Amino acid sequence: MSITFKHTIIHVLDQSMGMPLLSTDLLTLNDETESFITRHLIKIFESTSSCEAVFKESAELPNLLSGPLTEDVFMQLTSDITQVFYRYMTEYENIPSGDLVCTSFMIDGNNYFGILKLNYKEEYTHYVDQVEGSVITRIIKNKGIFPAASKQVDEGMIVSLEDFKVALLDNSKGKYLSLMFDLEPALSVKDTVKAIEKVATKVIEQHYDNPISAMTEFKQNMAETIAHSQTIPVQEILEQTFGEDEEVFESCVQHMEELGLKETRVEVADPKIGNKYNFQKLKTDTGIEVKLPTHLFKDPDFIEIVNEPNGTISIVLKNISQIINK
Repeated sequence: MSITFKHTIIHVLDQSMGMPLLSTDLLTLNDETESFITRHLIKIFESTSSCEAVFKESAELPNLLSGPLTEDVFMQLTSDITQVFYRYMTEYENIPSGDLVCTSFMIDGNNYFGILKLNYKEEYTHYVDQVEGSVITRIIKNKGIFPAASKQVDEGMIVSLEDFKVALLDNSKGKYLSLMFDLEPALSVKDTVKAIEKVATKVIEQHYDNPISAMTEFKQNMAETIAHSQTIPVQEILEQTFGEDEEVFESCVQHMEELGLKETRVEVADPKIGNKYNFQKLKTDTGIEVKLPTHLFKDPDFIEIVNEPNGTISIVLKNISQIINK
């Protein structure tokens, strides 16, 4: 993904200063800073924690972005946005200090406006001081370190200036960006997967005497579908897992419809999401934890769940040629 930057600026949102520090000039980009900002912007597009969002009719930002984004307009707009951020930080105590990077850029001929909030973290470094000809080196704690380019920022958003659709990333405790910018966010891929799992778990626990077997089948269907199509077609997963039992299937469909997920087809770009369904983790009331391959779980030649006469459960592992102590 190649990004061409037009205007970029950084404003300071340090609550210890008592006010925002607004830059009066654009940020000069060299190769390193351009790469740093680019990698954070790409993470907003690609993160499973990001979601699509649309502006409400009451939102002001689309109107402000609808005209030519000249340097003067950009400077004033980003100053106003920074003031709003600082007001929210003052009113909501759980928003940490940081710097606000605002940028207008192009990808494949399309124009975007992006915001990155770089929250501070504390790290130790050295400080060199010269006193009367002597060089004194100290270890100090720097409280204004940015997140590394390899990490993901907690808050950020990218607005397409073609259709004003938004890629929103808000991992803050207060989830305040939607409120600040009058946005209606959809569920992120990560949250959608969690919702599907929650519904499936609830339905299985309510309707199945052997929830372990049913949950294994659900996870196996998820793993195979993601591996084959890089998507989660919710309706198809429900039919594969619960289609033979009409009561259970209808219960699951109802719960999915309440969350607006029934007809959802979730694109899964991150292979980690599919990989986690390749294993079934079990924890017993005796404190034993077992991690079993999902595709072997229902094969009685390798794994067998035995309901004992005294009401307890036994897990029998078969055809093992070697045990490695880890």
